[in-house]
Amino acid sequence: MRLLITGAFKYTDEQIEYFKSVGFDVTFVQDERVKLDTDVSGFDAVICNSLFVNNDIKDFESLKYIQALSAGLDRLPLDYIQQKGITLFNARGVYSIPMAEFALCGILELYKQSGFYFENQKAHKWNKHRGLLELYGKEALIVGAGSIGTEIAKRLSAFGVTVYGIDISPYYCESYEEMYPLDLLDERLESADIVALSTPLTEKTKGLFDASKFRMMKDTAVLVNLSRGAVVNENDLVTALEEKTIGGAVLDVFETEPLSEASPLWDMQNVILTPHTSFIGENNNERMFEVIKKNMDRYLNE
Repeated sequence: MRLLITGAFKYTDEQIEYFKSVGFDVTFVQDERVKLDTDVSGFDAVICNSLFVNNDIKDFESLKYIQALSAGLDRLPLDYIQQKGITLFNARGVYSIPMAEFALCGILELYKQSGFYFENQKAHKWNKHRGLLELYGKEALIVGAGSIGTEIAKRLSAFGVTVYGIDISPYYCESYEEMYPLDLLDERLESADIVALSTPLTEKTKGLFDASKFRMMKDTAVLVNLSRGAVVNENDLVTALEEKTIGGAVLDVFETEPLSEASPLWDMQNVILTPHTSFIGENNNERMFEVIKKNMDRYLNE
């Protein structure tokens, strides 16, 4: 069996030996973001992130197994994968902890006005801000109650926040006060102080948060988007923030990345903006290989 691995993950020698020990002839390519200058027709399995953005999956004629290095699957040709019966795994759970910590950090930065104090510290000014908020007693709505959303819910609950979930396939989970289907999103938005997006990008969720959704939200509500930029209509979000239809936003993903230097979002005081880095954590590689190994063992032993 032939396995293609890429520089999207940094493997140790011992990890590559594991692949060989279970029967794979391993090929490594450093950059998967370009058209590969090699015959890919004979690979049985690939472990990748954005390989199929610039490489046609139809050229991988022998492909039976894909391990994605991302939690989201929007960079993959899912219809073709399903049609061909190719086994597909994602990186569920790998990035959930750092992303949940990131969400909480951004919310607290807005609630505790860290930007105001940072500017005063730089200017050596002893000024107090009288508008600091508490998380305690607030209500949060997590849109996309999977692994990432649930880790966010756990952390918000620890601060005394009542957390509700919205999911395409609702299920019982003790981290949520209640969970609702996506078609009940509108009625749950009205009372939420925090709306955190951790839903996959699909046809149903693309552009889900537009002007109509922002008008339903509290004018003090904070929107957190760690999912995909296209879940939010960015122009409508800018308008909502400028007109104070909502209170603020924590944004790590954008419709177009890198974010244009001309975007008004850069200069908004009620926005925490970061360059798609919420997934980064020092334990990711360990968690990622555990997922790779578990999924590969499961596939090979079926």
